[in-house]
Amino acid sequence: MKKRTIAAIIVLLALIGGILLLARASRQREPLVSVVMLTYRRANLLPKAIEGVLAQDFDDFEFIIINDGSADGTDDIVKKYSAGDSRIRYYKNRQNRGISYSRNRAASYARGKYIMIMDDDDEILPQRMSKQVEFLEKNPDIAAVAGQLKGFRRIPLHHDEIAAGLIQYNNFGNANVMYRRDFAQKNHIRYDENLLVSEDWDFWLQMLFAGGRLAALPDDVLLRNVESRRYHKIGYEEANVIVRRKVGEYFSPQNAEAFYAADGCGKLKMIAGKNIFSPAFVQQALEVNCRGPLPEAR
Repeated sequence: MKKRTIAAIIVLLALIGGILLLARASRQREPLVSVVMLTYRRANLLPKAIEGVLAQDFDDFEFIIINDGSADGTDDIVKKYSAGDSRIRYYKNRQNRGISYSRNRAASYARGKYIMIMDDDDEILPQRMSKQVEFLEKNPDIAAVAGQLKGFRRIPLHHDEIAAGLIQYNNFGNANVMYRRDFAQKNHIRYDENLLVSEDWDFWLQMLFAGGRLAALPDDVLLRNVESRRYHKIGYEEANVIVRRKVGEYFSPQNAEAFYAADGCGKLKMIAGKNIFSPAFVQQALEVNCRGPLPEAR
């Protein structure tokens, strides 16, 4: 009788151990998506942004929120939601550190295969996450996919058109984008913490110059809040000068200004050697812009 009892206890302990291991593995399983949101002094707008993420028709995600030093009740608002949802992970900077630092911090905590960027003052549409995940799962060659901003100029759907615009201005967006975490990590792509604005444009340029292919969905994924207060310390034009210099240095390493001083044909010849466009796109552009005789060498 004792032997049977001991054997039963051993079996029971093994079952309990197995259940505990499975539960631990389930808790440690990496989510497919890491939603990253930076918030700063927007306690009045934050609930709607959080609720939109939690109401997505896709639930395999973690939700990382970085409070960039707000002292306006943001802590209590996030606590209200995180108490009932273990997917929310909340962090707070001891002082205001800026957009780039906070976005980098959020990305460093991410465990998902994909990182989805979300702003604290926008309204996300219910199928955004599922649509962007489905696209990236079906297109493993795409490093990042944008969605359309309702009521704004439409983002081109294909890489060549996006890249052609991106080397001139940010035509891709930021809070409407989902990207592959491993591509960014492998290529050491981070937000430039010296940039107080236009850090998003610089981020996508880094991805483009690293060989990342970009795409966009035809669907609206976000309602942009254009009326909420911005907390930028410098103007966009001042920041864009820095980013444009980086573009010039990429195409003309010895002299950034030479890229912008060149005519259309000259720029295309510098661009052609960088492999950021498809060969067919470059060839067509060269044929259109370089039909005349080449300028004489000086």
